[in-house]
Amino acid sequence: MERFPGRIWVVSHKTVAVAAGLGVMGLHRNVIHPRFGSFVLLATVLVDAPVSAYGRPLDYNPCVDCKLCVAACPVGAIGKDGAFDPLACTTHNYREFMSGFTDWAQTVADSEDAADFRDRVTDPENASMWQSLAFKPSYKSGYCLAVCPAGEDVLGPYLDDRKQYLDTVLRPLREKTETLYVLPGSAAQRYAERRFPHKPAKEVSGGWRPPGRHRQDPGPA
Repeated sequence: MERFPGRIWVVSHKTVAVAAGLGVMGLHRNVIHPRFGSFVLLATVLVDAPVSAYGRPLDYNPCVDCKLCVAACPVGAIGKDGAFDPLACTTHNYREFMSGFTDWAQTVADSEDAADFRDRVTDPENASMWQSLAFKPSYKSGYCLAVCPAGEDVLGPYLDDRKQYLDTVLRPLREKTETLYVLPGSAAQRYAERRFPHKPAKEVSGGWRPPGRHRQDPGPA
């Protein structure tokens, strides 16, 4: 955490929300609210004052165990057995956040000239990164949230006609042609190439700097 400016991720909203009884952590590692399902935005307020009562975790799990988040994830970050690959998720889904931007900036620096850079980065990728810098970063694959039917207010269509739900919600995401960002030789790369051959898998560094690769300050000449 100390490596990053602004000390991001100091508070985990999801963990706080679960402890407060707002929901339960789902298989997709997002909080599932009993009424609104995965369609919630979380924020945390820290106070240095006594409180009269504390929330308690829910005593039941609103997850319906449909495994649609497993089927929707294009990089195999979510396992049927409950396993989760955070690096696979971060590398692809958070491509336009700090780690992906760092990787994009490294590509700019490593390119010999403009033609070399354009060979490495497509126009749509540049446009997407530019938009994220001009407005705000967007998630590449919030599919686990999009397909999740859990929650009283959103469960109906799934229970009424599961085939229709799969055809209209899940299938378009699986059939979509899009670039998947993966670490070289990773399980995510193998999964993407096997399950989604129509989605180009692009090897990236993820923006993470390996230990011991910090360039030393040469000091004054």
